[in-house]
Amino acid sequence: MTLQQLRYLCGVVEHGFSVSNAARALFTSQPGISKQIQALEQELGVEILIRHGNRITGTTPAGAQIVDMARRTLQCAENIRRIGGEHAKSDNLRLVVATTHIHARYVLRPVISQYIRKHPQVELVLRQGSPAQIEQWVASGEADLGVGGNTPDPLRELVFLPCGELQRSVLTPREHPLRHVRKLTLAALARYPLITLDVNFSGGWAVINGFASAGVTPNIVLTATDADVIKSYVELGLGVAVLPTITYEPERDRKLAAIDASHLFKPTVTQVQLRRGSYLQSHLTDFITTTHARWSRNSIADALAR
Repeated sequence: MTLQQLRYLCGVVEHGFSVSNAARALFTSQPGISKQIQALEQELGVEILIRHGNRITGTTPAGAQIVDMARRTLQCAENIRRIGGEHAKSDNLRLVVATTHIHARYVLRPVISQYIRKHPQVELVLRQGSPAQIEQWVASGEADLGVGGNTPDPLRELVFLPCGELQRSVLTPREHPLRHVRKLTLAALARYPLITLDVNFSGGWAVINGFASAGVTPNIVLTATDADVIKSYVELGLGVAVLPTITYEPERDRKLAAIDASHLFKPTVTQVQLRRGSYLQSHLTDFITTTHARWSRNSIADALAR
């Protein structure tokens, strides 16, 4: 039994039982993955995966237990590597942070600026994606930690550390009727074409849920995953946008105006995401403690233990 076999097995499960997708993600061949998993099954004397012809459809009861233990084993191996890397004298330290565009572009700028000044020897990698992708990358070990908004169905393998809230504003062209409304309402907002974040992002479904809870139907004409793209279409006069207030920069967005909408939509809770059982390297801990004063090495360890 080898770590490579366990890695291939977990890769197939994490990629929806698709050997081809696992092979691409693991930079190897489909026959190589199949051969190693079959060798593992022969060694253990049990079938791990359920096969129908050339398709894999799931895990056997024993296979589900093996996959769970394989994930723990791979995490322990990764923690051993991290311990060695932290105590060895090395200039090759690396921190992979999975995050959304809004958090990378706006929320994390002061955090990253402070972190890089303190840890110039660490190569910091930002991997941008949707909230679901971020959680998967952290759970699989492809990212050391994640930073994103709260999600409706968080993965149980992760621990979430709140580190702030994002309130919302309505962004309009500088000359727009909504700017003259005494108090903004959802009904008034629904009279105009609306541009918003994709519903797979917390900023998108929070807006949709806000309208739905009030029984108001918005006139959505465009959705996107990038706040800067959305702002560019507002500048063109194609609609108004509901975005986190932090995305409005008066000096840059001179053609736009922002109207407070914090009373209309629930804030998005920004969270740091970690795999349960992760070993806390000092430079990783420093990144988390920089996101919010409430977090220290001890409080992070307590959260992981819970």
